[in-house]
Amino acid sequence: MYRRSTIAIWATCVSWFITASAAAEDVHWGYSGERGPEHWGELSDDYETCGEGRFQSPVDITDPRKAELGPIALSYRGSTISTVNNGHTIQVDVGPGNSLEAENQTYSLVQFHLHSPSEHRIQGQSFPLEAHFVHENDRGELAVVSVLFRDGPHHRGLSMIGVPAILQAGDKHPIVVPIADLGFVPEGRAYYRYSGSLTTPPCTEGVLWLILKETGSVSKEQVAIFVKMIGKDARDPQPLNGRLVFH
Repeated sequence: MYRRSTIAIWATCVSWFITASAAAEDVHWGYSGERGPEHWGELSDDYETCGEGRFQSPVDITDPRKAELGPIALSYRGSTISTVNNGHTIQVDVGPGNSLEAENQTYSLVQFHLHSPSEHRIQGQSFPLEAHFVHENDRGELAVVSVLFRDGPHHRGLSMIGVPAILQAGDKHPIVVPIADLGFVPEGRAYYRYSGSLTTPPCTEGVLWLILKETGSVSKEQVAIFVKMIGKDARDPQPLNGRLVFH
């Protein structure tokens, strides 16, 4: 899913996440070859869950179960701080004032980042781009809101966060833009829900996943620019191992 780009952003995160992210700085991993997803669990003891975990993400949503899911509320009233090419994704760090209300819990938005192609699939269908909005509550529990993007018109928000300008791994650009103005999150709040993990090392489990049913749109040219900078950065769907996906 994501890797920490700055120590300051994560100073308030739970201790296990800080420790695991710090370890990620010293262990090189990627999306192909000997350091690709199928080998993550072998690269470090800290990454064992990537290979041995039973509740991993992403997943292919093929048989969701109907349930009375509670409403979710996204209140993104703050602004971005910076855009970072951390070598694995384009990540946008954010300031305060952004929250998720879900399952009687309040989560604060920590950052959001991109994957191409999408990591989650719907009925076997992959999408050209997926955005992960990573939230944390006061108990250190993580909830990720996923937005899938179809081929379509140029997405103004991607240009606003400076994606074309970030060419090299390690590049970081201060970008102060109201998150609500970026247009990343569709208006619809219908969603799929399941319990999973981080989709990058250390693949820690216990993450609440909320995949919005309404999709966004992005142009093929924008996706091509992202892939040129980052490469394809998607982990394949993982076995459900008895888990249910609700909607």
